[in-house]
Amino acid sequence: MQAQSQQDQILHDLELRISKMLRSGVYVSGMLMTVGWLWGWFKNGDTLGSFTKYESRSLYETLNWAVITHDQPLIIGFAGLAVLVSLPIIRVFLTGVLFIKQKDYILAVMAFAVFVCLIASFFLGIEL
Repeated sequence: MQAQSQQDQILHDLELRISKMLRSGVYVSGMLMTVGWLWGWFKNGDTLGSFTKYESRSLYETLNWAVITHDQPLIIGFAGLAVLVSLPIIRVFLTGVLFIKQKDYILAVMAFAVFVCLIASFFLGIEL
């Protein structure tokens, strides 16, 4: 009975660490996007002025242009967005790890299948 209680405590601690990591990720993402937006606002003035004409650009072109022109606010904003988008992927992966530790292999396989689908959808959906 003691071993089961200790195993439950270990799993509870792991779940708690996962939730704290996700919360911290949301805070970091929000901070990065806010800093990027405010920096761009102070640097360029009207941040919505560039939206007068729509130009379709790929993510690679946008980031490449930001690096060439040394547009740190845009790069920081995209970094915050990347952190925010990666959080659900990390959550699904860590859930699979948690299921393995619980020896629930069917749910672990399902979680990793969802993880692979998420990764594939990002690579199939990004137009570089």
